[in-house]
Amino acid sequence: MAFSFIRKKFTPDVPAHLPAMKGNGSTNTPAAEPDLSLTQLSIEVVDNKSQLTPIQEEAAMLHSSGQSDLALQLLQTEIRKISGLRQTETWLMLFELLQQHNDKFLFDEIALQFVLEFEKTPPAWREVSEQKNSEQSNYYLFSAVLNGHQIDQEIASFEAACKNHHHLRIDLARVTQIDTIAAAELLALWQRCAKNKIRLQLLGRAEIESLLRKRIKTGRAIPAEAPLWLLLIELQQIQGLQNEFENLAIDYAITFEVSPPSWIPIDSLPDLPPLANVNLSASASDRLFIQGDLLHTKPEQLAIIRDFVSLHNFPVLDFHAVHRLDFDSAGQLLGLCMENPQQITFCNVNALILALFRIMGITELAVLSLA
Repeated sequence: MAFSFIRKKFTPDVPAHLPAMKGNGSTNTPAAEPDLSLTQLSIEVVDNKSQLTPIQEEAAMLHSSGQSDLALQLLQTEIRKISGLRQTETWLMLFELLQQHNDKFLFDEIALQFVLEFEKTPPAWREVSEQKNSEQSNYYLFSAVLNGHQIDQEIASFEAACKNHHHLRIDLARVTQIDTIAAAELLALWQRCAKNKIRLQLLGRAEIESLLRKRIKTGRAIPAEAPLWLLLIELQQIQGLQNEFENLAIDYAITFEVSPPSWIPIDSLPDLPPLANVNLSASASDRLFIQGDLLHTKPEQLAIIRDFVSLHNFPVLDFHAVHRLDFDSAGQLLGLCMENPQQITFCNVNALILALFRIMGITELAVLSLA
């Protein structure tokens, strides 16, 4: 399979255990020089400047939008037209679609044609797992704007999400505006959750904390800012960050000349299941194993990816079990790559998603690996 990359040498901090993918599908692992230590090695990614054909782009976009039947018809027609031209990518995209459609009969038929066309072994059929990814309901994504006009509706939606759950993952990464009334209402809401033994886990910590800190200042005793202070302090409580909580509480007490809020031990609350139980499993290393399609209807998956990337210098996102990536989610991944150029590694990406990566320009900003 051909890949489009920027020619770049990486520093020793790059995950050098990952074999970089070259244009001919083989791996290129760094070799140790006799007189050099391993810390002096680097990985070189090669630019082969290959381009997608219009048919390949259209098939990738159809698959991304959920129109895989149309994409399948398009690719089946195309391989008959390109017979003898040895365009590997089209064949690999077709193999992946047949795999996803669980059409082994046609897969085997195309495999025979592939052998005649390329005189090499075709991709192997993968047995379909019967295990289905469960939808996650213990996740809540807050709106971008939180104010007094819509906070009642937001709280009603949040409380509905809390029903029948002892823990809830709250995503505040998209919040760009919050006023005093909304901050006060959210503070009261999350404190009620604590009293009811509902454990909250915060996603999008950096974004919401940055937003709140810009609105407050130690020594500036403006009453309307007090709820923003208290909400920021409560966020430290939710995360179990006692030192940060106490430092903020002291600054708040100094600013408003009141007693500081008290830390509440959280060991009496039920334990929060690890992220591994949320359709995406994070290993102890810098690799995140992603299970299931990445779609705009499942924002919790992108939220966990976003937080995982923020916690690792060179994160590895394993797409082995990802069949489809929609355009909206691809756009969010592109944004992450733009914020972290040449730091994120994608591995085990199927041919259809790879084509979408190339259309979006993700391959110019990230590393792709075979394993």
